Parts: sequence; structure tokens; C-alpha cells
Amino acid sequence: MLDHILIVDESRLVREALAKILLSCGVKKSAIACIESVDDALEYAQFSTIKLLICSDTLTKTSIFSFRDELAKVSNTKQLPLLILAHQRAQSDTKTHCADNNKAPAQQSIYLLPPFKKKSVIVALFELTQADIFADSLKKSALNDSSIQASVSQTSSLATEKATILVVDDESSNIDVVAGNLREHYRVMAAKSGEHALRIVASNKYNIALILLDIMMPDMDGYQVCRKLKESPVSANIPIIFLSAKALIDDIKYGFDLGAVDYITKPLNGDLLRARVATHIRLQQQQLALSAQVATLEDNAKLREDIEKITHHDLKAPLSNILFETYRLADKSAAKSINRAVNNVISMINNSLNLYKIEQGIYPLMPQVTNLNILVNDAINAVLKDSQDKNLTFELNGFDNEHFILAEPLLCLSIFNNLIKNAVEASPTEQKIVISLAYEDKQVSFRLTNQGAIPQGMRASLFEKYSSSNHRSGTGLGTYSAKLMTQVQRGEIAFNIIDEQQTEFTVKLPAATAP
Repeated sequence: MLDHILIVDESRLVREALAKILLSCGVKKSAIACIESVDDALEYAQFSTIKLLICSDTLTKTSIFSFRDELAKVSNTKQLPLLILAHQRAQSDTKTHCADNNKAPAQQSIYLLPPFKKKSVIVALFELTQADIFADSLKKSALNDSSIQASVSQTSSLATEKATILVVDDESSNIDVVAGNLREHYRVMAAKSGEHALRIVASNKYNIALILLDIMMPDMDGYQVCRKLKESPVSANIPIIFLSAKALIDDIKYGFDLGAVDYITKPLNGDLLRARVATHIRLQQQQLALSAQVATLEDNAKLREDIEKITHHDLKAPLSNILFETYRLADKSAAKSINRAVNNVISMINNSLNLYKIEQGIYPLMPQVTNLNILVNDAINAVLKDSQDKNLTFELNGFDNEHFILAEPLLCLSIFNNLIKNAVEASPTEQKIVISLAYEDKQVSFRLTNQGAIPQGMRASLFEKYSSSNHRSGTGLGTYSAKLMTQVQRGEIAFNIIDEQQTEFTVKLPAATAP
């Protein structure tokens, strides 16, 4: 039986779909590694023996066969069968290709054309390996062929479907400007009054993903429309962006207070409008995907509750930073900043189910060489507004040198977000938070020290589930999830109380060679 299978593809959807196919054949979760790039794969191979390579034909740094040879050399593997995902290769090139016809079947390379359907993947894997595990899966699939029709292309099509945006403005010229900037990528609907907009939304026929709402309209202004939309269960979760010539801070703040996710002042900048609409559409799609995932767990109410708690907990800081950034958006660089913040939010949403997977021992670890300095800075930026409100300062030590780890960026970001957010919440006003990075043997250490000691009664259970010093605002999952996410990456986490005045958290993760 194959016990070490490496999947290398830039597309996360492709990697996850192929991993699911392997799992359905009976391959153990621990036997599958999913990695995005060639460099990270070679880094991974230094610590693992590879028995089968599944790789995209879109490599940029090297050829597929050179990569296979280098991988086999690094992992000390003599025979390495190769399944090539032919994203770019022509239909005529899908025949089996052998590196050397005189060698054993395990030396063969097979091209597979998308869509990568389950049956075709299993057939190719059986031809490459002759493994019984794939032969058994083929026998089962013959009994019910409809069960093997899932493909990556079907999954991807969901993400490319045009989202519907409702533009609400009493001026036709304004509607034309907005629609002209968005129509290429979105389905655009228009309403010339607040009442018309409410009727469209209330009908629940159009699956509206986002509302762009003018404020200064006769009969019913945008603020009133927003209030009514948020009061209705049908429209309460539809994100609203105000478009208005009213540029005073009080006007902007009032818009956010009513529940808007953004506020764009007129005259409109087309590039900025498209960037911010794309950001909120992406966020909304991820939130809907998360809701769908949570809905599948109805047989475990407590688990769903945990997921909601950790999601809301981790989203609070990045979302605050997004709102903070919107007040000073004036050019494309600001748009890039908000995109980075929202990407962090999306990462938190994707991480909401990771805790459950880790608890169940089914999490598919995908380590890669990661710049720890960047992750920590992103986590600090996520709590920037809260830290400024408390007049806190950050002292950063060891940041003059870059520190690289072999880990998953999303998991690490969740770890550092939790620890830094907790430090900000626990620190008295006008104090200093010290963060230090350093190489220690074959690990990189992250140390965070803040004023204030963890209460005596909490110390023994700090890393246990539902441990929290503030049950009103916290979930009790922050330090618990940080511990699990550290351990699953072969890392260590601990805390220390200094003179009953300070708390120090230490996270150690495997060091990696700089790319």
C-alpha cells in the first residue's frame, strides 16, 4: 500500500479534490501531503519519503520530469510514479507517457486531462501503481457510476458565477456610472427609489449579493432604506455599501452604525469602487460557504456552536481593522491595504472548521516555507485600532532579520491573532507589549510579553477547552485552538508568569531554510 503521496498544484481546489478522492479509496489522511509550490515540496521531501507524485503541468521554475528526479533524489526514492495534471496540455497528449519503457510500471508517467473526475483519477493511479487499494475502488465504482462524477471543474464553476449587485440611486446618470464599472464582472440591477429597492429585495427572487446605496434620495433617504433592510430577516445579511457625496466623518460613522460594511464618497473612482466591491463580494461568498458547511453539522449542535464562537472571535479584530482603514481610503494603495485585511478575514473563516478537523485527527497538514515576520506583522495590524484606543505600544525584537518556518500560514496567523488580541485585551492602558523572534536550534521562537498576570485560578486550565477569563466577550477557545494548531504543526506552546506582573507566551515552530 502507498503510504506517502505528494500532491503539488497551485490550485487549492484541485489539491483538496484530489485528496478527497484518495481518502475515498482508503488512503490514510497521514499518507497525503498537499503542497502549492515546487520549493515547498522539495523542502517537505527532506523530511519524508515520497512513493507517488501527483503534479500539475504548470510548473514555472523547472520541467515536470526534472522536478520528479530532484524530488526522488532529495527523498531518497528510486522509483517515483508520476500522475501529471494536464491543465495546459492538448487533448492529443493524454496518452500514457513512459520515461523509459524498459523500466518497471512504477516508473511510468500518465497525463490526465481536466476535469479530473474521480473515476479517471483512480484508473490512472491503478495503471501507475497496480495497487489493490485502487483496484478495489474501481470495482465499487462500477456498481454505481453516478457516485463518481464529482470533478474539480464543477466546484470551480460555483466560484465564477456572476454575483448580483443592486444599485439604488434616484439619478440615472449615477446608476450608469456604477453599472459601467461593474457590469463586466457582475450582474447589475437598478432601483431608482428606496421603496423600489425594498420591493426587489423583499421578493427574494434575485439572490442579491451586495447593495450599493445612495443616501440623498427623495421620499426615503439611504439611511432609512438601510435601517429597513437590516430589520428584515430576508435582507439583514446582505452587505450594504453607501455611495454618497456626504463626506463628513459623522455621516460616515452613522452609516457604519446602521450596519453598512463600507462607505464610498462621490465622485467615484472606478478602480477603487471595483476593488472594494470585489473585496466585500469575496467576503460574502466565504461567509455563505461557511454557513453551508456549518449546516451540514446539524447532528452535532455543540460543534456548530464552537464553530460560530471561534469564527466571531477571530473575525472581530480583522474586521475592526478594515473599518479603520476605510476612513483613510483615497487611492489604490489603500485599496490594497483593505484587501490584505479582508484576506485575513477570509483566512479566519476558512480556519473555523480546522479546529474540528484537528480534534478529530483528520486535518490535512500542508506545510510550506513561510516568513514568520510577515505573519506576526499582519496579526499586529489586525488589532491596531484596539491597541491605539488603549494607547498601547509594540516593542519588536529580532525583526531586523527574517525568520522562516515550515508551517501553514493560515494556522499560524490564527495562533498569533489569538495571542496578540488576548494580550491587547489584558494589558492596562498606556503599556508596552514586547514581541521577540529568534532562531533556537531547529526551531523559531515567538515570544510575547504583556503587563498583567493570568489569574491564579486559570493557569492550570488555560489551554483547555472553554477556558476564558472573560466569558462575556471571549469564547474560551482562543488559547485552546492555539495549542492544537501549534501541536499539529510539530510545534510547542507555553506560558510563564513573571513576578506576578507579566505574562509571557512562547510558541516554537520548525525552522526552514530561506527560499
